[in-house]
Amino acid sequence: MAHRLLVGLGTAALITAAAGTLAPAAFAKDLADGVSCSDRVCRNDTDDIYRVQVRVHCSDILGTHDMSVWVNSHSTEEVRAGCLGTWKHGMMHPGPSTMNPDGTWSTGPTTWDPDTYEPSYVTGVDYLSATVDNSSRRRPEAPAPSGS
Repeated sequence: MAHRLLVGLGTAALITAAAGTLAPAAFAKDLADGVSCSDRVCRNDTDDIYRVQVRVHCSDILGTHDMSVWVNSHSTEEVRAGCLGTWKHGMMHPGPSTMNPDGTWSTGPTTWDPDTYEPSYVTGVDYLSATVDNSSRRRPEAPAPSGS
């Protein structure tokens, strides 16, 4: 019995290790010579400032939106992707019906539940392209672009 347990645990460990080596690793996507992005960080090893086009996937009904991130020369930039979420309108409830003294019916005032906010979460980020953009978006501490 102990032998079967050890064999079973050993097999499970081998399967787990194999699955770990087959799982896709988070690797950098090269967008231009010297510019790459991985996870939520872009790196620029060139003398120019790059504008990186990013597509953000959200968990809400709106789905996706595009944004730009500027990466200064010889630096890294965190991609601060976010999703807006949505407001859901509260339900309407008709007021109670009451009988008037003359035998007719009237309905009380309608009430509404309060609106609720449903947050949305980033479910993925795609890096679409990187373009040289030596505009005035350079941070003061960044080195001046060479124009190459």
